[in-house]
Amino acid sequence: MAKGNHNWCHNGTVNLTIKKLPQEVYETLKNVAAERGRSLNAEAIQALSDAAEEAQRREFIANSMEDLRKFRAKLPKLSSSVPLIRADRRRR
Repeated sequence: MAKGNHNWCHNGTVNLTIKKLPQEVYETLKNVAAERGRSLNAEAIQALSDAAEEAQRREFIANSMEDLRKFRAKLPKLSSSVPLIRADRRRR
């Protein structure tokens, strides 16, 4: 193990220490946890999980949009459909 690279892992979980957490953030998190019947730790884990899930979703959407742009760039250019519509109307 490299110096300073500690893996404190037990059963697939990691311990995290948060320093300099603003008091108002702590109080809000504590109140929300109490309202939801969770421990402060469980609420913090849920908040971090939600944030991570949202970040993954945004990354997926950004990548999907880039894939869509590449796909659209490969499509042949379409001509105007106006002449086809007018021709169809004249046949009626």
